[in-house]
Amino acid sequence: MEPVDKIKARADALADLGLDQCAGSDDIRDAWRRIAFHAHPDHTGGECANFSRAKMAYDFLRKEGLTAKGPTHSGQRMPRRPRVKKRIIELPQEDIATCKAMLNPDRALPHMPVTGDTQSDTAPCSTSDHVPDAVGCYGRHLTYFVATPVCEGANRVALPTSVLTSARHTETEVLSFQSKDTGAGEVVVPEPIRERKFPGAKSVRIRFEADQDIRDEFGLTG
Repeated sequence: MEPVDKIKARADALADLGLDQCAGSDDIRDAWRRIAFHAHPDHTGGECANFSRAKMAYDFLRKEGLTAKGPTHSGQRMPRRPRVKKRIIELPQEDIATCKAMLNPDRALPHMPVTGDTQSDTAPCSTSDHVPDAVGCYGRHLTYFVATPVCEGANRVALPTSVLTSARHTETEVLSFQSKDTGAGEVVVPEPIRERKFPGAKSVRIRFEADQDIRDEFGLTG
């Protein structure tokens, strides 16, 4: 296998486990254990496509020596991980259009309790549907930037998950939550929903009424 093909194969294998290119051996083993449990045919009514794909990916990474515990199994030093930099990804118009299409009033939605703070002195807004236009990435920590303010009462937000894996895995998740306030604020996706809807992410946050200053602040903070 040519070096460029091997690099692509590693990237595809990590993507099949819901991981990005910065994932280490502990991350790979944890992702495999999680998928092996939740995607096992005994838990999915016999459906085994996701389990088989993840197993092939893990077996490939194991043969490449990327799953060993400790510095290395050969006693040599592991390559130092590159410093993770924050980056902001502007969502393409097709992803935004897909999110808007997902906000169908007849669609049944999962309920997401608010675990963040929202605050504002403005009056309640007239719409409670939200679509982000950018995503801030810091390793496997995601922050979705939404230009509209959160609304008092029921809210719905459509979130594209393509930033987690390769483009061939692009999906859109629609979440709903209740808020007591109106305006700017931040909502943290609870761990059970994050693990189910955003595999591979360590945290998922949604910033409402996020203007350019909010994005600049994200890029500057360490």
